[in-house]
This record gives sequence, C-alpha cells and structure tokens, in this order.
Amino acid sequence: MNRSIPRTIFATLAILLIIPICAGNVHETTIYYLNDSVETGDTLEMEQGYQLTIEDIRKNDAEISIFNGSEAILNTSISGDYTFDKEIAGINYDIIRISMNLNGGDPAPMVLEQYRDPDKPFDYPLIGEVSINIKKGEREPLKAGYELEATSIIDNNVVLTLYKGDDIVKQEKLSGSDKRFIHTTKVDGQRHTILIANLDRISNNDSVQLSGLSQFKDPESADEGDDDDDDDDGKWNTELVESPYFRYLLSIFVFACVFVMVLGIARRVHK
Repeated sequence: MNRSIPRTIFATLAILLIIPICAGNVHETTIYYLNDSVETGDTLEMEQGYQLTIEDIRKNDAEISIFNGSEAILNTSISGDYTFDKEIAGINYDIIRISMNLNGGDPAPMVLEQYRDPDKPFDYPLIGEVSINIKKGEREPLKAGYELEATSIIDNNVVLTLYKGDDIVKQEKLSGSDKRFIHTTKVDGQRHTILIANLDRISNNDSVQLSGLSQFKDPESADEGDDDDDDDDGKWNTELVESPYFRYLLSIFVFACVFVMVLGIARRVHK
C-alpha cells in the first residue's frame, strides 16, 4: 500500500503535465473573416497591422507573404490549408488560418480567419463570444444600435436579418449546423468585421441558438465614446482574463489544487 501512494501521485502529475502538451494550439476570438476569391497581386489589410499578399497562384500551390506592419515576417508556399501561429509566454496561438481551393488556378476561392493576437493592442469587442437564443420574429438587441432577428424558420432553414436602427444591413439564409453569419464593412480600402456568429441549432422551427457571437465597433464610430459607465473597468477585466500570464498563473493554481486533492486522497487510502 505504501508503494502505491507515490506511484499514484507520480502518475497523476505525469498526466497533468502531458495534457497541455497534447492539447495543441489555442486561439483568441475571431477579429477578421473573409470568404471570397483572390488573385495574384491581391493585398489584404487585416486587423492589428497584419497584411497578407498573394504573390502568385499556380495550379497546385500559391505563394503568400505575411507582413507585420511594413516588416515581412513570412514568405511561403501553401497547397491548400495553412495556419500562421505565434508563441507567446510558452503558448502557441493560432493567428491566421487560410484555406484555398487551388484546383481552378488563378483566381482562387479563399477562406481566411484572423484571431486576436494577445501580444498586440486591439480594441476589445463590444460583445465578446456570447451564446444567445432568438425566437422567430424577435429581435435581439446588440450594441451601437444593431439588432439581430430570426426573420423566418422553415424546414431547418433560418433567415437572419441584421438591423441598424430601422435599416437592414445584412440578410442571409443559413441551414444545418456550424454555419456562420458574418457582417463586414469596408473603410478606406480595408475590410473590418463588425459581427460574427455561429449557428448551433434550430429548435422546433421556433428559435435558433447562436454561439460565439462577437460584435466589434464600427470604424466610422471608432472615436465616439461609450455610454456605459463601467466600460473602462470591463475592458480592464477582459484584458486581465485574456492575458497569457494570467492564464499561466491560473494553470499553476489549478495544478496545485489538483495535487493537494490527490495527496489528500492518497493519505486517506494509506490510513
């Protein structure tokens, strides 16, 4: 019995140490999304100073360059799917994911998703990755005068309508699961993501469940103040929670709690 106690503790600690290694990369909230055709010479101005240039599109691969401001940080060839990641405080963060269909040559369809780089400044979202349920015909109030409505639900299909005031700014039909509702706007040649949400499920043709809903400030109103008195405190709290150093300390705390729990169980077994 005495020998089994240290073995149990050692095995538990080994598992806890291996889990983070096997977990793979992580990513922050989506801040830029594009689903469009691109061609050789196109340059995409993304958020946080990142830039993607399509250097060349060939039959089986494409040459791309990624810039951080004016500095070229990557030049590579991709054959379809590619992820640009970055190590921050010992954690690998996915920053840009690209999926290109190169079967048809130039131009080529491309889906690009950019996640917030926790190592660079960025205006925090007005709404950050929440889940909501919207009944058919009802409007869900968002921020900055926006509302999202489940206009109709028929045969596992839903029409989502985004309003700003009384004006319709986007209307799209979604079906099934794992579908995305994206609203972007273009200002001074740069595309900005305003709203992104995932369709989780449709319930009884009566309501829809959305997850990962994030809303970002309109570029036109970037200088306008927020009416919420607790905005600064909320922003500070969000920055703290999303800090890699905070997560590292939280992981240590959880690890210590589990270790104490295992040690307590081992002592009880020994008695």
